[in-house]
Parts: sequence; C-alpha cells; structure tokens
Amino acid sequence: MPRIPTHPLAEHPLDRLPGKPECSLPLSNRTYLTAVMLENSLRQSMPYVKGRLLDVGCGQRPYEKTFFAGATEYIGCDYLSDRSRPDVVCSATELTFPDNSFDTVVSTEVLEHVPEPQRAINEMHRVLKPGGHLILSTPMYWPRHEVPYDFFRYPYDGLIHLVNTSGLELVRIFNRGRSYSMVGQVLQHTNPFRARFVSWLINRFFLWCDRRLKQDTITLGWTVIASKPATRGEKKS
Repeated sequence: MPRIPTHPLAEHPLDRLPGKPECSLPLSNRTYLTAVMLENSLRQSMPYVKGRLLDVGCGQRPYEKTFFAGATEYIGCDYLSDRSRPDVVCSATELTFPDNSFDTVVSTEVLEHVPEPQRAINEMHRVLKPGGHLILSTPMYWPRHEVPYDFFRYPYDGLIHLVNTSGLELVRIFNRGRSYSMVGQVLQHTNPFRARFVSWLINRFFLWCDRRLKQDTITLGWTVIASKPATRGEKKS
C-alpha cells in the first residue's frame, strides 16, 4: 500500500535537480543543510519574480542580486539597525506603501520574528497588485535566535491557514528538506565535535538519505508562493 504524504502539496526543492545541488555554503558548513534547501527553494521561485519588488524584512538584502534579480526594481524595508540596509524603514505589520504597489513581495526568514503574523501577511496582500506573487520563507525548526524577538515556528497547516485567511491563493509550497535533513541539522547543532570533516560527513550522509528516502514527517521549514487574485473590475497587470 503506497505511503500517504504527510504534507501532500509540498514539493522537495531538490527532487528535480540532478547531481550535486548549488549552495553558497560548502558541504562542511554546519548550516549547509538549511542553506541548500532554502536557496534551492528560492531558486525554483525565480520565475515568479517580476516587475517592482518589495523585500519585507530585507536585512542585509542577501538575495537582491541572485534570486530576486529578475525584478525591474528592488525596494527593501525593515527596521533600521546595524544588520539591515532598508530603503524604507517600517514594520512588516504597517507597510508604508499604497495598495496594489508591487508586482512581487518577498519575505525570507522574517515571519517567525513578527508578533502578529496574520497582520503582516494581510499587509503583504494589500500592497501586492492583482496577479502579483508573494514569496515567503519561514522555518519550522531552528534554535532560538534574534532574542527576544523569536516568536513562532510554522507547521504546514498553520502556514497555509495564514495565507488563505489573508485572501492570497496558494500556488506552490516547498518543504525545505524531508525528515533526514531535519535530523541532520539537529545533529549539527548538538554535535560537540567541531572538525570540518565531521560536519561534511554528517551533511553528506543526511542529504543522501533525504533525497532518496521519502520520509517527510518533519521538515526544516517552508517556502511558499502565493498569488493575489484579481477582483471584479480589476485586470492583472
């Protein structure tokens, strides 16, 4: 009897990629498993990037020249700090832009730090043009960070609920690795041996398992692509 997927709509970001996947980090890096899954989910999101783009919680703008380079204009918004370079200073829950201002809205690894996530996604919906796309990534597993502003982790059903409640329509959702990537990353965080070879061996073994064994009970996180539908009397731009 075939196994029923735990997350039936989720796609693995490496399933259609032959050979060694691209990643900005070496295989010996302790956060490689997280990076390779996130980056390749964003790589598969590139066809949905177009026109005027807003990066909500842009931080140091890590993907401006790579995965978001297809935009004709890039605008980053965030709180002003020594770790951010925003064009516009504002909160994710109070975007200082008119309705229907952007063809694409992106937000990577930000939603877990927002105390009112539904309000933030509603704002992203508001500033999107009809027919535009939201690309959103958020973890389901990661140690506590950005203290004291680490508020949430998102399971599959909860994240889809937030997207649907905002009025956006789910287009695609990527699970950022299956169970073996998650186990491997936890092992990296708890492994007392700092030798690069040990990290390389852990990453290689668990990535091999993750790509070949379809155990998907848990995952490191999600990347969602959602669209703003055209309402009556509006046309897609």
